[in-house]
Amino acid sequence: MKSTSFIPALLLGSLLAAATAIHAAGPMGEAESEVWAVVAQSWVDETQETGAWPSEYLHEDAHSWGAEWPMPRDAESIVNWARALAAASDTLVYELFPMAVTVTGDTAVAYYSAVQITENSEGERERETTGLVETLVRTEAGWRFLGLTSFEMGDDD
Repeated sequence: MKSTSFIPALLLGSLLAAATAIHAAGPMGEAESEVWAVVAQSWVDETQETGAWPSEYLHEDAHSWGAEWPMPRDAESIVNWARALAAASDTLVYELFPMAVTVTGDTAVAYYSAVQITENSEGERERETTGLVETLVRTEAGWRFLGLTSFEMGDDD
C-alpha cells in the first residue's frame, strides 16, 4: 500500500524533475513541450496511482515492448499488467531526462531516460535506470501513446 506521506514528496519531486528534465533536453518548441507535458503527467498519474494511467493515455491500437517482455503487448495487456504491478510495488522517487522530442504533423516521438527507486510488497528497494522511446499520436482527445519501448540502461548494482 502506498504511504500517503510519499504523495506530497512525489508531487514535488515530479514537478522538480519535469522542470529539470525540460532544461536537460534543451529548448523545446510549443508542440514538443505539449508532448513532453503529456509524457511527464503520465508518470505523475502512474506513480501516484490516480487511475488515469494507462487507460486515459493509451491509443486503442497501442503496443508496448520492454526488456521484461517476450513480445509486444497490446493496450488491453498494458492496462491489465499496470493494475497488477501497481498493487505489487510503489515508486518512491523518480526523475525523467528527456533527450529529444520530435513532432511531425499528428505524430510525436519522445526519447528519454528515467531513474527510479521502487519498493516491493516485502519492503525491498530497487534502483533502475531505463531508456524509453515513445510514439504518441494526436487525437480529438489529445496526445495518446501508440508505441512504447523501454530498455535497461546499465547495471545499477
